Amino acid sequence: MADATDDEGGDDTLDWLLPGHRAAPAEALVRIQRLCAAWPDLHAAMFIVLATHQDLPRDMLAAAIKQFRPDLDPFTREDVVSLLTSIWNGGKSGFDAVLRTRANSPKKGGGGFSWVKE
Repeated sequence: MADATDDEGGDDTLDWLLPGHRAAPAEALVRIQRLCAAWPDLHAAMFIVLATHQDLPRDMLAAAIKQFRPDLDPFTREDVVSLLTSIWNGGKSGFDAVLRTRANSPKKGGGGFSWVKE
């Protein structure tokens, strides 16, 4: 019987999901990009990235997700970290509450590092 990866013409296995697997940052970034593109719903995309990349720090996940989700452009990296935390701790309702709060809050301007792009 043929393996499902044989039908797709690739050797993409699920080894990267196994405990203890350490992927190169470039590999993780490509996967995050593909996951963000596959799920049009923001919550679903962030949830699947968080679920499949639990070993990565949330600030790194936030930076990666912001690159591939234009709907997060109005949000700071800190806002996206808060959204990831709300997904983990509060599910969809927690995510929606934090999204509303962050979307309506005034953004800090003038401070911080001018050379860091959010």
